[in-house]
Amino acid sequence: MINLSIKEIFNKVDEKEDRLIEIFRNVIAVDTTVPPGLNYDKLVEYLESEFRKLEFSCERVLVPEEEWKQIPYPLKGDRINLVAKQGKTDKPLSIYAHMDVVPIEEGWDVNPFAGIVKDDKIYGRGASDMKGSIASLLLALDVIKELNLVPQYDLNCLLCTDEEIGMYPGVYYLARKGYIPEGPIICMEGMQDPLDWLASAGCVDVSIKVKGKSCHSGMNFLGVNAIEESIPILNELMNLKKEVEKRESEVPGAGIMMPNAPSNKMTPMFNIDIINAGNKSNIVPSLCTFIINRRYIPEEKYEDIIEEIKNAVEIGKKNSKALDVTLNFSHIYPAIKVNASSPNALKMKEAVKLVQGYKDENFIAMGLSGSTDMAFVQMVTGNEDIIFRGTGRSDTCFHAKNEFVYLKDLKALAKELIYFIIK
Repeated sequence: MINLSIKEIFNKVDEKEDRLIEIFRNVIAVDTTVPPGLNYDKLVEYLESEFRKLEFSCERVLVPEEEWKQIPYPLKGDRINLVAKQGKTDKPLSIYAHMDVVPIEEGWDVNPFAGIVKDDKIYGRGASDMKGSIASLLLALDVIKELNLVPQYDLNCLLCTDEEIGMYPGVYYLARKGYIPEGPIICMEGMQDPLDWLASAGCVDVSIKVKGKSCHSGMNFLGVNAIEESIPILNELMNLKKEVEKRESEVPGAGIMMPNAPSNKMTPMFNIDIINAGNKSNIVPSLCTFIINRRYIPEEKYEDIIEEIKNAVEIGKKNSKALDVTLNFSHIYPAIKVNASSPNALKMKEAVKLVQGYKDENFIAMGLSGSTDMAFVQMVTGNEDIIFRGTGRSDTCFHAKNEFVYLKDLKALAKELIYFIIK
């Protein structure tokens, strides 16, 4: 190993900015929008070539079609995950990123698949969530190899499918099949803001179909109006919403940063987000479908959530003339709670302070109302030693038009990963 100071190592990262942009553009250029999730094979082919240059062994792991077909979206193509390994220390470190991105909406000012650089920002769908992190990882490993630095871990890099739609993401399959060993996991979906990520909410979608009977609007007594007969059910669900959203977690939440939040703790969220019914004003509608999105805190149980929604619907049905009411539950993600005080989490915090210049008092410890596929990993393995650190910030347009990441933050994540891996 060359005897270099950490400053000299970090300078090498800065010197390789052009290489970083090249990797970023190559990753962003492959359209892995989900749904449908095509082109995982093309991205894996590129990533395999890069990992092999770095002397990693590579294995493609396909999620069986009968598993991913459970996801209720129009998906196409094989769900190919990449596991890249290196090292013989018997001290594993898993580093995770997902390869899929959310769809492109209208209004972009740049090509979302081109990696355009403007004003020290680089743009692209997935820049901050989370293809930028893949570029940072590859650069970090490139610098480690070039400088002949010695990793203190067996590196287990996991590049996975379908995080953005949940229910059965690729990393869930890898966890079930034993590809994630005991040891710390770095999930590169975090941010460069000084945040101690304590927890994430679980997510459940509930589809409720209320059946009526169509007829001419001028003779409505011959039918059953599915919209009107949904109202008693919706009223009971709104009563449940009031009760649910009074609950608090022990984990600090968005209220410590956002004054409009209902609490300084994590709280559940209950939203009626989609309603579909009716075709024409002179036809009494025969079907009304609505979807609830329920975010739940770590202290809640999925089974209890199902039961209380079923009970509310049953009460509503007593005041409804609906001919039939059916419910379908989709468990998009479990909730997760991690140990932000583990030795590995504190080690990453030291790396962040060194790279970004933050001090202990700058860090905010909180849970987030978003969800993560690391919850499936924890559900399978029981691992709480999961560290969230990525390239985005609160202003980098996650899931929005003109998504970008700061070049300095791409380099910062690479430096943080190097520090963690070699120290």
